[in-house]
Amino acid sequence: MVNDRVMSEHRAVRKHAAQHDLFNRLHSIAADEEFVRRVGSAWYNNRFEVRCGNWYCDPTSSSNAYAYFKSTDGHMFHWDFNLRRSNLSLASYAEAKGGLILVDSTRRGKRMPDGLSKTVPIWCAVINIAISLRHDVPQNWDTNIYLSPQIVPPTERSQIETRLQAWAESLERSSLPLPRLTKPLRPFFIHPSTSLPPFIPETPSYIPIICLSASRWVNEGRDEIPSVTNIGQRKVGFEYVPGGGDDDELWARGLEPLLFHQHKKYLLSVERDDLPALVDRLVKSADLAAGINTSLVNCDLSSSELTGVPSPNSLMALDIGPPSMKASWSLSPSEVLRIVPVEKYPKNIPFLLAVHPSERVLAVPSAKTGGKSYAIALRELVDYVKTVSIEQSKPIVLSLGKAADFQKAIAVGDNTQAIDPAAIKITSPSSLADARKIILPLALVILCALPKISEYSTRSSPIEGSLSKDLVTNKLHGLVALWPDGNPPRVALKRVNEFLMGEARRDD
Repeated sequence: MVNDRVMSEHRAVRKHAAQHDLFNRLHSIAADEEFVRRVGSAWYNNRFEVRCGNWYCDPTSSSNAYAYFKSTDGHMFHWDFNLRRSNLSLASYAEAKGGLILVDSTRRGKRMPDGLSKTVPIWCAVINIAISLRHDVPQNWDTNIYLSPQIVPPTERSQIETRLQAWAESLERSSLPLPRLTKPLRPFFIHPSTSLPPFIPETPSYIPIICLSASRWVNEGRDEIPSVTNIGQRKVGFEYVPGGGDDDELWARGLEPLLFHQHKKYLLSVERDDLPALVDRLVKSADLAAGINTSLVNCDLSSSELTGVPSPNSLMALDIGPPSMKASWSLSPSEVLRIVPVEKYPKNIPFLLAVHPSERVLAVPSAKTGGKSYAIALRELVDYVKTVSIEQSKPIVLSLGKAADFQKAIAVGDNTQAIDPAAIKITSPSSLADARKIILPLALVILCALPKISEYSTRSSPIEGSLSKDLVTNKLHGLVALWPDGNPPRVALKRVNEFLMGEARRDD
C-alpha cells in the first residue's frame, strides 16, 4: 500500500511537471495554431476573419475586435446572457465582415469550452430575438438557438430555451445600443475531430459565427494527439497539453504571445534543454527595447473625437480612446477634468486641484485599498461637476491625466495648502483598458448622481425616475457597450453603489 501511494504521488509530480513544461506548452500551442490556420484557409478559403485567444493566432494578423464570452455563462444551471458582457459591437462587426471565426481552447475533459458551445449560441439567439422584438424583421427571421447535439444534451437545451425570451426582453428594454442587423446570427461548431466543415454558402441568409475549439480532446481517445516535432533533422517527442496557452504566468517565463509569434520558428527549433535560456534572453531583450513602458505619460488614451455620454448632446464627454461603436459629441468643452490615480495621498489635501480656471486634476485613490478616500474623491467630483455643468451649463470632458498635470496643479498658487510631492504616490495603468476601468466608474457616478447632465438644456428639468440599483446598472451597461474592455472591477462598482445609495438616502 505504501509503495502504491508513493508511485501515485510520483506519477502526479511527473504529470504536473509535464503539463507545465515550456517545451511541451509551446509545441502544443503550435499544433493547435496549425489546426486553426487549416480551418480558416483550407476549409473556408480565408473568407472569415479569425478572432483568437492570444496564443493560437498571430496577433498581427488576427482580428482585434473586442470579444468576451465567459465560460461560466454557459455552465450547467448558470446559463446567462450578461448585459455587462453583451458583445453587441461584435455582432455589427461580424455582419460587416460577413462572419467570424471565434477560437478558444479547453483542457482535458471537454470537447469544447462552454464559452463556445453554449455562451456564444445563447448570445446569438438572444440578440436575434431582441431585434425581432424591437424592429420589423422578415417573416423568416430565425430566432432559434443552435447547439451542438454531440455536446449539449436535449435536457440542457430545453432548459436554456425556456430562458431565452426573458433574456431577450431584458436586452431590448435596456439602454444598450441594440444593433440593427440585416441578417440573424447563427453559430457553427468545429473541433479537431470534425471530419467535414459545416457548409456555409457564399451568400448565406445569416451571419455565420464559427465556434472553433483548437485543442484536442485527450481523454476521449478519438482525436489524433500530436506527440512528435522536428528539431533540425531529428524527430523529437513531446507531451501534448490541451489548452496550452492557459495559465501562462505559471510556465511562460515572461514570454508573451506577440513575442512568441515573432520568434516562433526559432523557438520551435531549439532543444528542450536550451529553450528556457532562449526564452529568458528574448524576454530580457524585448523588455529593454520597450523600456518596460508603464508610465502614465505614455499611456495615451486620447482620440481625435470626444464621446458624449450617454448621448451626443450630453453635457459630459469622455476622452478615453475610440469607442467600440460609432459615437460623437455635439458640444465643445468648457471644462477639462484630468483623472490621476494615486496610491498614496495626504489626508488633509483635497483630491480636486485646480490647474487653471477651466482645468482641474482629480486624484483618485484605489477603490480596493482606499475605500473611504475613494468616497471622498467621488463627493468632490460630484460637487464640482454639479457647479460647472449643472448650475453653469458648461460642457465638461473627463480624460486621463499625467504626472505632469498633477505636478502643475501642485505648483499653482490657488490651491489652499502647500503639498509635499513626497507624500503622494501616483500609480500607472499598465494598459489602456486599465485606465478606462478607472475613469468609467467616475462617469457612472456623474450620470447617476446628476441625471440632468445627460441632455444639454439651459433651463432646469425634473429628474426622471429615482436613483436605484437598476438605474445604476442600466447606465453602466451603456458605458461598457461603448468601451467593453473598460468594464470596471467589482470593488469599484461596490464603492460606486455605496456612494450613490448614500446620496439617495441623503436626498430623501
